[in-house]
Amino acid sequence: MFRTPGLLLAALLASCAPVAASSPVQDAARSAAGEAAVFRADIVAELNAARTDPGAYARKARALRALFRGDRIERPGETALLTREGPAAADEAIAFLEAQTPLPVLRENPGLNRAAADHAREQSRTGAVAHASADGSSPSDRMRRQGRWTATGEAIAYGPHRAEDVILQLIIDDGVPDRGHRRILFNPVYELIGVACAPHPVWREVCVLDFARAA
Repeated sequence: MFRTPGLLLAALLASCAPVAASSPVQDAARSAAGEAAVFRADIVAELNAARTDPGAYARKARALRALFRGDRIERPGETALLTREGPAAADEAIAFLEAQTPLPVLRENPGLNRAAADHAREQSRTGAVAHASADGSSPSDRMRRQGRWTATGEAIAYGPHRAEDVILQLIIDDGVPDRGHRRILFNPVYELIGVACAPHPVWREVCVLDFARAA
């Protein structure tokens, strides 16, 4: 391609210009954003593994079941986790997974990611543990701000910092009599998902999973 001398000089000067150094704060922010994106992708992949091959995923639930000591889950080197229902809830989840019909994958959606991030950030600040926002917004309200949907649902996990543990917590649904989180994860109506996690001042980590079907 032909360039005039002036344009060629400008291009050469631009190529030689020093790159602005980023600050430690900027580097830390980029690193945190990258880690959050990887964790989000891991959670989506983990859930899709459970949906598309629930029988195989039951093996992960069995591995967790083997860690029960009474009502506690004990992992070497980690603080024991006290459950409400003990191993009975894990046994029920294993039976559910082994009987569950495989479902299609959920596709990650940017608008749902934003809706989930709004709630995760708020609870990171406030320490709340509810689906309602501080301003009274419901999960469907938050999702409607980011797109048009014919169906919506939300599941929130508190505590786990591994993707597998997030999904297993929601599938086992210890202490939730109607297993509402599990039903959302395996609802065939939903096609899309958004995920966001943030540090939680009480429960270490909060992970919000927003589900929807596009209008």
